[in-house]
Amino acid sequence: MIHKVLYLAVISLAIIPVSSAADIRCPVPAEHAKKIEIVIKDGTAKVISGHAMTGSPNEIVVRNEDTITHGFNSSAFTDNMEVKMEGGSLAAGKGPRVYRVDAGKTMVLKFTLSHQEESATFAFWCDMHPQMKGEMIVVEFKC
Repeated sequence: MIHKVLYLAVISLAIIPVSSAADIRCPVPAEHAKKIEIVIKDGTAKVISGHAMTGSPNEIVVRNEDTITHGFNSSAFTDNMEVKMEGGSLAAGKGPRVYRVDAGKTMVLKFTLSHQEESATFAFWCDMHPQMKGEMIVVEFKC
C-alpha cells in the first residue's frame, strides 16, 4: 500500500527539521482529520507537531501567540480545493487563499490534499512578514 504524507518544515532564518528519517513511521489512514500544529511567537513560526495525508481530511492549526496579526498562505491550496477556516479571516483584496490570524487567536484550516503522482513540495508564507516562510513536503511511503 502506498501512502503520501505531508510534513511541514519551517524556514525562518534557519531550517527547523520536522523529524529524522529514523523517526518516520508508516502512517495508517484514519477517518479523523490529520493535524499540523503551528505556533507563531516573537515573529517566528514553529511546527509543534503533526502531519497530513493526501486523500484524507487534514487540519492546519495556527496559534498566534504574538502581539500582531499574521497571515498564512500556501501553494498547496489550489483554486479548486475547498478550504474551511475557523477562527481567522480572509485578507481583503489579497485573493481567495490568504488567511489571517489575529494576535492571541487560533485559526484552523480544514482541507483535503489531492493525491500526488510523486513527492511534492508546497510553499507557505506570511504575506505580511516575508521572513516567515516554510515548506510542506509530501513524502511517499510504501507500506
